[in-house]
Amino acid sequence: MKYLKCDHCAHSNLLKSEYLTFCEQCGKKMSNTFSDWRKDHPLACFEEYRQQVGISPKKIKKQVFRPWLQRQFAPTNRGKLILFFSIFTLLIATAGTLFGKRAVFTLFYAKVPKACLYSSWPTVTIGRQALEIATPVKLWIHDQPLEAEEAQITAYAKSYRNEDGSGIQIRVNMYSYVPNVANNLELAVTASHNKMQTEGEITDIQCKSVPVLISGLPGVLEEGNYLYKGAIRLAFRNLVVVRGVNRWQIHLDYRDDDEIGQQVAQRVLKSISIR
Repeated sequence: MKYLKCDHCAHSNLLKSEYLTFCEQCGKKMSNTFSDWRKDHPLACFEEYRQQVGISPKKIKKQVFRPWLQRQFAPTNRGKLILFFSIFTLLIATAGTLFGKRAVFTLFYAKVPKACLYSSWPTVTIGRQALEIATPVKLWIHDQPLEAEEAQITAYAKSYRNEDGSGIQIRVNMYSYVPNVANNLELAVTASHNKMQTEGEITDIQCKSVPVLISGLPGVLEEGNYLYKGAIRLAFRNLVVVRGVNRWQIHLDYRDDDEIGQQVAQRVLKSISIR
């Protein structure tokens, strides 16, 4: 579509006929009409006129927006601009006070996409202790240095986790201890709690524990939630399994109000097997 702009009122008239002469808005005669233009182009047709003289909708928007923007930033309107941005800043600050960090975390801490429930998950074998697990996201090596005391009694340690942004955080930690080091479920669960609290600003932990068997090995599954950075409540599943000097921990975090996250976490846990 092409338009012819009125010189008097700046109205954009749809250029649909070679007989367009008067503005539809103000009724005044416009310049550069087809009849006037053809005096200088006697062999040209109406379509050529439309292409050369007519204005596209995109160009009309620019012609309207730029003058408006210039008027807003003119020195005479500087006081209005200062007042507008002052009120805008005050509203943002008020919203932050009223809703606090919870609104911010809720906005940016995404839920798990529903598509995860219907996609095919690959089963992978990771670690020297051969743990099999199926997840909707790829797990990457995420080793962290051990404390000096823990390093002395640990023969092997490996950690895996997925990247942020998928709505669920999956961590797999594996340990093998030197001989004669106590390694039972109670110690393993306590160690996992301590590690969880030191990795972030976590308070008000609420959970329940149930004994489980994973590939015939004794384990404990904890289910609950906690307050993260005093702003948003996250749910978690924490599975700990031991065998001799070996220990496995699978930890999942997701929003407490995320039903999809809960189903995905359940499916991940059901897929686990240890050779």
